[in-house]
Amino acid sequence: MSLPGRLALLRAPGRLLRAPRPWPGPSAAAARTRSSALGPRARTSAGVGDRGAAAGRRAGVRTWAPLAMAAKVDLNTSTDWKEAKSFLKGLSDKQREEHYFCQDFIRLKKVPTWKETAKGLAVKAEEKEPKYKKDKHLNEKISLFRGDITKLEVDAIVNAANSSLLGGGGVDGCIHRAAGPLLTDECRTLQNCETGQAKITGGYRLPAKYVIHTVGPIAYGEPSASQAAELRSCYLSSLALLLEHGLRSAAFPCISTGVFGYPNEAAAEVVLAALREWLEQHKDKVDRLIICVFLEKDESIYLQRLPHYFPVA
Repeated sequence: MSLPGRLALLRAPGRLLRAPRPWPGPSAAAARTRSSALGPRARTSAGVGDRGAAAGRRAGVRTWAPLAMAAKVDLNTSTDWKEAKSFLKGLSDKQREEHYFCQDFIRLKKVPTWKETAKGLAVKAEEKEPKYKKDKHLNEKISLFRGDITKLEVDAIVNAANSSLLGGGGVDGCIHRAAGPLLTDECRTLQNCETGQAKITGGYRLPAKYVIHTVGPIAYGEPSASQAAELRSCYLSSLALLLEHGLRSAAFPCISTGVFGYPNEAAAEVVLAALREWLEQHKDKVDRLIICVFLEKDESIYLQRLPHYFPVA
């Protein structure tokens, strides 16, 4: 068959052979025009992206930028406390909020300072001189708050723990339940805690970033001098961890006054003396220390005793 005849046959309907169409995408001219408009840096980046995309197409998959996103951890289902703790550290304060166990959390700025609280009180005149001098600055560093410590959005809350650190009754159980099982998992690695000492963990589902666990003394009846020293050590050890980790706000529950039996009035004297003397040395290193009480009785005790240790200027 002559050459014209063969060409006519190939052009017959359904018989015309066509080259396969390339994968749809911008033409080379369009790509050159776009990269020129974006400048040298964009051309360099685009070149890398084009080569990556081409490699992906050769492998049979499409690649997209960014190539990877940080994995989001679900604190309700995660069983890896290290992964969860690392994940939370990478979040902003605003991003952390979606992981709180509660929505009615309390920001630090909503907790009045002792200076503000004292203004609304009819503080009785002291029969004798207060134990400490008036200091407006210190009165802005201390707060008395009655409510749920697990809802405070502070750098750290202190847990009145037992020596196992694995949870228990009272505030200890409340903190563990609110934070979730990852807190207990991390506590298990700490291998107990001695009376008067403190250890720190992540806060997990709590609004507080960290939990400082301390073990108070068991004291039924009149506390001994050694038990008072151990209670004081609970607060000072916790504050030492606060400084060590660069934290600037903390909330303390009433340590040892529950099932551990320490008398409430005697405990308040130890607590206020320890906080006052510590703040005199470290007041510029913290923003706020909160005495968090749950019972009306404890609130009344502290309202009566605070003016002795933090006189109103």
